[in-house]
Amino acid sequence: MAQVIPLNAPLGARIEGLDRSQTLTPAVASLLDQALADHLLVVIPGSPMTPEQTRELSLAFGEPRPQLLRRKRANDVPEVSLMVSTLMDDGTTYKTVYRAEDWHTDDSYFEVPAKATLLHSIAIPSRGGSTWFCNMHSVYDALPEATKRRIDGKRAVHGYDTPRARNRPAPRTAQEIAETPDVEHPLVRTHPITGRKGLYLNPNRLDRIVGLPREESDALLDELTEEARKPKHHHGHVWALGDVVVWDNRATMHRVVNDYPHGEPRIMHRVLLKGERPA
Repeated sequence: MAQVIPLNAPLGARIEGLDRSQTLTPAVASLLDQALADHLLVVIPGSPMTPEQTRELSLAFGEPRPQLLRRKRANDVPEVSLMVSTLMDDGTTYKTVYRAEDWHTDDSYFEVPAKATLLHSIAIPSRGGSTWFCNMHSVYDALPEATKRRIDGKRAVHGYDTPRARNRPAPRTAQEIAETPDVEHPLVRTHPITGRKGLYLNPNRLDRIVGLPREESDALLDELTEEARKPKHHHGHVWALGDVVVWDNRATMHRVVNDYPHGEPRIMHRVLLKGERPA
C-alpha cells in the first residue's frame, strides 16, 4: 500500500510503495490528492513513462488540460508538453530556462490558473538541474501583521509578459496572444481545500497591485518577494530518472537551477491540471 512520507523540509512528501498502474483506483487517487493539499509537493519515484502513461497518472490529481504554447505539446497527447531545457554546447541556453531560473508559479496569467503541475523526468544531466520549491503559506505566515493588514483584500494584475519580469517569455502566436489577456488575482489566496492563506506571487508574470501608484506597487511587491526568497521557506528536489513530481500552484512557487553541464539532455514531460479561480 502506498505511504505518504513527509520530507524534513518546509514542504513536500515522498510517496513510497506506489504501483503507478493503480493510481486511478479511488483510494489511491484520494490519498494522492490529499497529500498534495497537505504537503504542497509530492514526489513519486519510478521509471520513465510514455506521454500516454504520464497523462494517465496525472488523472489521479485532476483533469489535465493542454498548455498554451502549441509547439510544446506532445504530438498524440496534447495534454502532455515536452519541456526541453538542455544547455547548448555553444553556450547558448534554451530560452525559457532563463525565466525558469526565477521564482514563479505556473499559469497565473490565466483567469483560471492551473491547480497543479506534474513534471516527469525523461532525461536528466549527470549533475545539477535541481528544481526548488517555495511554501507560500509559510511566506504569508512570516509576514509582519502590519504587512498582512496592508495587503488584505488587495488584487494584482498578472500578464504573459510584464515590465517586472527579468527576461522575456517565449513568443506566442496570434491565437495564443488572444487567449492570454491580462487578468487580476488576489494578492493573498485562500487554499480551497485546507483554508490556509498564502501569498500569490509570480515575479515572471505579476505586473502591479491594483489601485497603487507604480512606484509604491513595485516597492511592496519587492518587499513581499524578498520574504519569499528566504531559504527557510524552500526545498530543493534533486532529480532521479523517472521521478514524477507534482506541486500545488495555489500555494507554491518554483525555480530551476541551470548549473548542469552543457550538451547533456534535460527533458521532461509536463502536465497542467485544471484549477479554479483564485479567491
